[in-house]
Amino acid sequence: MTLAEESEATTASHFAVKYHVDEYDCFEFSHGLRALGHEVFFANWDDLGEGALARMFHDNRKTFITPPPLAAMDLIFVYKMEGFYFDLPRFFGMVQTFADASPLVINHPATIRHNIDKRYLWALEQKGIRIPPTHYVDERVRERLAAGVSFVLKPIRGERGTGVMLAQTPADLSAVEGREDDYLAQEFMPTAREGEMSLVFLGFEYQHAVLKKPPAGDPREFRSNESLGGTAAVYEPRPEELSFARQVLAAYESLGCPVHYSRIDLIQTGDGPTLIEAELINPSAFANYTRNGEQFGRRIAHYFDALLRG
Repeated sequence: MTLAEESEATTASHFAVKYHVDEYDCFEFSHGLRALGHEVFFANWDDLGEGALARMFHDNRKTFITPPPLAAMDLIFVYKMEGFYFDLPRFFGMVQTFADASPLVINHPATIRHNIDKRYLWALEQKGIRIPPTHYVDERVRERLAAGVSFVLKPIRGERGTGVMLAQTPADLSAVEGREDDYLAQEFMPTAREGEMSLVFLGFEYQHAVLKKPPAGDPREFRSNESLGGTAAVYEPRPEELSFARQVLAAYESLGCPVHYSRIDLIQTGDGPTLIEAELINPSAFANYTRNGEQFGRRIAHYFDALLRG
């Protein structure tokens, strides 16, 4: 299991994880797997060299060990890496190293490679999935800004809301001047302030959901990311939202990208549920936010166990 390590807090008997929203969940995952008799190892992707890890934490024994070869791993879970979007050649190299070494990489390497580029939204739209109107940053966007339409500018490759900004006038495009090809422009959906529904799945089986909202104290903030001060609360999705999320997963699989562990982020618009993001690389599960951490840990352990035995 690759994790974003909080190196300063790691000790000889504890592997510290950078974000609490992920830390509690990953320990529950490990607990569930260990209960089924599996050995679980935590690794910091910064420790991966030429096809081998320099350091590895054996969670069963609660100690760092001399790493076994990656080929000894029956399943490699690409769960969390810090800053991988800023070093994509190394990230893709890591994914390929894992794919060469292990028969099971979760999510599937083809899915990881496809999902890292937000232009996947257009591929899903062609499959009938509703998304906010999404455009390249070009003269047409400038003209619509001048006409009073607001856009959210999103890096084509980015994480945790980094670099996402609201453009309300043509002058706001100066923030991405010279980098227009690195961004998408999505029409701003006012209902985003009401919250973003995040539905977690294992395969096509729904697990739990949270409602994420931007920080209440900042009326200008539209991003719901927990790392930017957003909040998350237990949410019970409507039947139409569950159905739509499964349609997203089916559309993704039809692109030749197997889905295993995913989080589907939606908002409600006048047209119904609308996809904001299909997170298939390193989705935060928010299981402990739903007081569902232990149960979800067991479920993901049984899901992985079934893949291994199958």
